[in-house]
Amino acid sequence: MKRFGSAALLLCAGTLAGAMPARALAEESIVTVSFNSAVMQTAEAQKQLGALQAKLAPRQAQLKALNDEVQNLQKQLNDNNLKLSDADRAAREQTLETKQRQLQREAEDFRTDSQNDSQDVLEAVSQKVYAFLQKYAQQHGYSAVIERGSDTSPVVWYAANNMDITEQLVKAYNEQSSAGGSAALARPTRGLPDTPSPHK
Repeated sequence: MKRFGSAALLLCAGTLAGAMPARALAEESIVTVSFNSAVMQTAEAQKQLGALQAKLAPRQAQLKALNDEVQNLQKQLNDNNLKLSDADRAAREQTLETKQRQLQREAEDFRTDSQNDSQDVLEAVSQKVYAFLQKYAQQHGYSAVIERGSDTSPVVWYAANNMDITEQLVKAYNEQSSAGGSAALARPTRGLPDTPSPHK
């Protein structure tokens, strides 16, 4: 429905263009933006995601060490040159099974935590970018800002490249953020666009 709605809006704009005088059209300004891409490209999001990655690095290293341990145990059990008693082999197999369950559980916990933390970061930044976009659009006199989507998942079927303001929006947001302006932006309470998953 989101894709259809955006496309329909452009089609309506095209239909109206045929009926409106040239002077009225000149006063209209419709642009597009790839909102999720803009959020990801901001210096604020990059900095916070980098800090999150550093925070999660110790857990990631522990997972790697546990995975290496599991692989070594498997290798030992598959080594025909290693003479093991039945009791020793059974004990190692039990240890391997325990380690495998531990690895699976901790890997799933790590994946869930990293996805949730990344989503929290991006949602917080997206709210600021959304609020900034409202003021940016008003200052530039845009009549409408339409979500463009991505090349692999477009929301509008066609829009000229010079209509896209994603790069300019990111640059302007970074400039005001570095100047301390982001704290003054009001947090929107509704109408927020969807934010991306870190692993899409």
